Amino acid sequence: MNNSEFENKLLLAGLDKLIFSNLTNTPIRTISNWFTSRKGKIAKTPKWVEPYLDLYIKNRKNEIYIEKLHEELIKDIRKNAKD
Repeated sequence: MNNSEFENKLLLAGLDKLIFSNLTNTPIRTISNWFTSRKGKIAKTPKWVEPYLDLYIKNRKNEIYIEKLHEELIKDIRKNAKD
C-alpha cells in the first residue's frame, strides 16, 4: 500500500497517523519512515497494515450498526412499557 492509499484508509477508518500509532504501538517516526524511499525502491507500508485497517473499518461499521440496533431496541422497550 502506498502513502495515498494509506492516508485514504486512515480517513475511512476515522483515524490519523498519531491515533494509528497509538492503536498499533508503532512509533510515529516508524510510520513516517514507511514513506521514505530508499535505494531506489518505492516506499510502501508493511504487509500487515492494510488488513489491519480493513478489519478496523469493518469492525467500526459493525459497532455503528449494533449501536443503532440497540437504540431502536431501547425505543421499542420504552414504547411498549408505556402501553
